[in-house]
Amino acid sequence: MAKLKDSEVILRYLYLGTDQPFYIRKPQPLDIEEGCRILGPIKTLAEATATTKTSNAVNGAAEEDPAVRKLAEAVTLTEPPLEMVERVMKSGTLVRPDECLFALAFLARTFKSQEEKHKVYEAIPKLIERSEDMFQFVHFYQKLATTGKGFGHGMKTALTKWYDKHTAVELAKLLASDRSCYKWGHKDLLVMLHMNLKDRDKMDVIDAAVGGKKKRSTGEKKKSEVVENGLGSSDEVPNKADENAGESQEQVCEAVQVLKDMKMFKSVQTATQACQLIKKHQYSIQLVPAPLHRVPAVWECLFSRMAYRDIVQAALVLQDYKLLKDVDTPFSTAYGNVLNRVTSVSESKLHPIFIYQTMRLYEERQRYLNVVKEAVHTANNLALKNVTANPTVMKQFYNALNSSMLNYQRTGLRFFVTLDLRSKQSKKPVFGNRLMSCQAAYVLLTLPMLKRETHVNIMSFTEQPNKLTNVNLTREMAFFQGCDHIQAIANRKTKVDICEPIRHAQRTKAKVDVFLTIVDSLIRVNPKRGSPVQVLNAYNAETRNKAVYIIVSLSRHQQDLCHADMAATRRVLEIVGCTEETPKVIDAYVKGHFA
Repeated sequence: MAKLKDSEVILRYLYLGTDQPFYIRKPQPLDIEEGCRILGPIKTLAEATATTKTSNAVNGAAEEDPAVRKLAEAVTLTEPPLEMVERVMKSGTLVRPDECLFALAFLARTFKSQEEKHKVYEAIPKLIERSEDMFQFVHFYQKLATTGKGFGHGMKTALTKWYDKHTAVELAKLLASDRSCYKWGHKDLLVMLHMNLKDRDKMDVIDAAVGGKKKRSTGEKKKSEVVENGLGSSDEVPNKADENAGESQEQVCEAVQVLKDMKMFKSVQTATQACQLIKKHQYSIQLVPAPLHRVPAVWECLFSRMAYRDIVQAALVLQDYKLLKDVDTPFSTAYGNVLNRVTSVSESKLHPIFIYQTMRLYEERQRYLNVVKEAVHTANNLALKNVTANPTVMKQFYNALNSSMLNYQRTGLRFFVTLDLRSKQSKKPVFGNRLMSCQAAYVLLTLPMLKRETHVNIMSFTEQPNKLTNVNLTREMAFFQGCDHIQAIANRKTKVDICEPIRHAQRTKAKVDVFLTIVDSLIRVNPKRGSPVQVLNAYNAETRNKAVYIIVSLSRHQQDLCHADMAATRRVLEIVGCTEETPKVIDAYVKGHFA
């Protein structure tokens, strides 16, 4: 089996955060040393190219250094690294941007030629959208510094362009809602950049935000220059700034006034005043002063302006503030109606796993999936344990959950899904999602796929290792109907052979694009850690196909498959746990975005 090319390894890293065919959710920060190791071929090629150019410049037509040539030939990049990063960041299937932002900073630090560096600097303002991503990129760029940690001319230009691509009003909103992360904030960057934008409105906003001195207008500068050069008196010079004074002043006032209004809003005292300003200026929940978070009227003004993800998560905040009582109130009814707004559910494209885990947290009167955080939260809110969840809100949560099943994006591929249905799994929790049972995970991963895909065959393992049986889930089933159906047909014991789905497809002459096997614990059903690679390759050779095999181990937190050659393993992916990122990884993998 041929070894993976360097470009394939890098692509895998950008999506999975590792060079292994294995995915686990990573709430922890990115490992910079690991990233440098995986992206090492890019540095090797850049240094080899720089050495070759230097040698040719010094020695004229002298031959290349054999050692340099050997290093360059060992690198197998089939695509320019920057183009690779750009494609991944625009794919829409990325779980988190951390690895791509690190790769972008790595390229900016590693490339030697001015042409390559210029391309990276040009890409930065185009690829980075959010403020948090910009701060994380700068954090990585500083961490990768070998000498000084300041910004060079190219980086200053790139960051300046990022700010300049916003309008004056957008810039005002950006600076007014500035929240530092990764030890960086907008004010920190603006102080270091010493920007001088052509747009005077933007400069006025920046000066007002960071306390800079007011600049003279361009017309005033030209006027003084003419007088100093003795070309005429000030009365003889037409001042173009005066001609557009009214229009320009109006724009300046608008942008700076937006900044001042937002800063004043963050210290507003009364709910009535806050509601008026929210309706007038469309302010977000992030700007609302903390004491007003406990006022129902403020939330009702915000609901129509909030993203649907924020509306779902608001249930956990509202229960802490005792705004969603165990009996129906006008406010709980209003929140329930917003929660089950079908248009919002559809437009949000949220996977039902996210809605389900939030619903379960609300039902259990909890706020965090993290055990330590929740222990502190529970200790500080003991009264919540004596209150039940609001029935109307729970009903609307369930309706939203079923509506979100249709958010799954159809791929048109042929799926063969195999489940390990054991009766005890209705109580066994999932890794990374402690309030979700393995049984619920089976339904949340398979039912959306069944509702949207044309070719889906769902089967389960039995007590005989070489026999599979149909699960008979239907597209009309709701979530709890699917759970009840799975529980009814579950076995007390099963004997699992992870290669049996492939062999079953061979026996029945079925053409499959994706084998998806979901078990509670891979090490339990496959104690010898055997890999399905050889059986899969035989099936692909027989059917002249390029099928992939994905196995999800719900309750494990370690890599359990042991391949003969980890560096050469293709078309097999192991995933542990079940979170809202899991379907995204599966989607990217089956579409061939990475090996």
